[in-house]
Amino acid sequence: MISNILFAVVSVVLCVIAPGKYDYNFCLTVMVLFLVQNILYFCLNRRKSNVGFVLFFFISYLFCNFIYPVVYYPVRPGVSFFSLYFNTDVISRSTAIAYMGYAFFLLGCTSFFRMNREEPTPAVFKFGMNEFLWFFLVTAGAFVLYIASGGYHALHDVYANHENLRAVGIYSYFNNIFTIACYLMGIFVFRLPRQKWWFYLLVLGTCILIILSTGSRSLTLGMVLVLLVSFNNNVRRFKPIEIAAVVAVGVIGLYIVMMTRKHGMSIEKTEYALTHMRVREVTDLFLDLIINNRNLYVLVDYADQHGLTWLHGMLVDLTSPIPGMAGWLTQHFGEPIELLHGGDLPSYITLGPNAGWGLGTNMTGEAFRSFGYTGTAVSMFLIGLIVKESYYHARTNIYAYTLYYLFVSHAVMYPRAPLLFDPRTVVWGLLLVWFVTDVRTWRLPRRTDSGGAQSEQASDSEQPNEEIPA
Repeated sequence: MISNILFAVVSVVLCVIAPGKYDYNFCLTVMVLFLVQNILYFCLNRRKSNVGFVLFFFISYLFCNFIYPVVYYPVRPGVSFFSLYFNTDVISRSTAIAYMGYAFFLLGCTSFFRMNREEPTPAVFKFGMNEFLWFFLVTAGAFVLYIASGGYHALHDVYANHENLRAVGIYSYFNNIFTIACYLMGIFVFRLPRQKWWFYLLVLGTCILIILSTGSRSLTLGMVLVLLVSFNNNVRRFKPIEIAAVVAVGVIGLYIVMMTRKHGMSIEKTEYALTHMRVREVTDLFLDLIINNRNLYVLVDYADQHGLTWLHGMLVDLTSPIPGMAGWLTQHFGEPIELLHGGDLPSYITLGPNAGWGLGTNMTGEAFRSFGYTGTAVSMFLIGLIVKESYYHARTNIYAYTLYYLFVSHAVMYPRAPLLFDPRTVVWGLLLVWFVTDVRTWRLPRRTDSGGAQSEQASDSEQPNEEIPA
């Protein structure tokens, strides 16, 4: 923890002394400090395995914030979306801001720790087959309704025909429910008896492949991360070489999907994309993450020019668990939704309203344009603290267990996403767990024949759930 305090202090100093123009040596120094801090973190902590949220978040954060100014800008400044205009004068300062955010995130991950909590023992909360079957039924039902209501074709058109992703209907709610229930199945599947794994993993794999065929990768990536970390924590620890192999396969797979989406999601266009695919540099495999570095620069420059937006730019995110609030907010404020939703501003600035495609965003850039330097440090520290506490309390609390793995599902996408961690997924997911584990088991008190006293014993036909050990 002491070393992370020192790194946090250094990151603040770097923000203060950051040059007003692009400076290669400054950006390289920041990236080296970022790598050194992470090496120390992974080498010095006392966990038996580093496979978890921080590992995948670190890899994604590296490519979303530090590779472009050091590797690409000096030789290929216009690679991919960087050919679109942005203010290059903010590159050095933005890189320092990104490092400051991460330094405080790691500080949150290591603060207030206890020696005996560094490696939690297996979870001991009750969870049975009956509860899991509810997740399965919700997943299957929502998936069927999503397909039947036209959701598959609508999502396919987004990537094949560049339709607007915001042109959603009732199928979008079925998709949200399906996605959340699917994650919950992945979170708890390895707590079932081993002979039951294959069937539910086959169901998950089939649904994921169907969604992946549209060009949408978020569910596939999130589910793979959840299954990897859950298997590592509940079944068997992965060896470092195995993790390296999985990461390599995942990177190549995501790159293929990215290249395929550029040409449209069809068999003919997919074959064309694969036969004409070229990788100029190894880091090109990570371009889907690297291009989000431009959003950091755009958001920092926006804050400089227009001031901080505070929570106003996150209103849609904050109220996303309530259906229909996005439309009401845009009418109430009389502003484009892009100004109320974290994640849309870079696209709105560059492409204008109602664009058929988007540029994404940057987590730290969103924090800075909302809260400035101090707010970026505080918000990133709190995120690290939440991740750490949910991990440690997962042993005895099913809600902390669920929350941690929902964060895991978002680990790679988070650095290129809005600052607020998908409130709808968190709230709806925890509500579904609450319903399945608590509300569903409520029993109304029975009355005796006289109508006075309540029966203290449940009906003989009511059998307790089969409990599955952790």
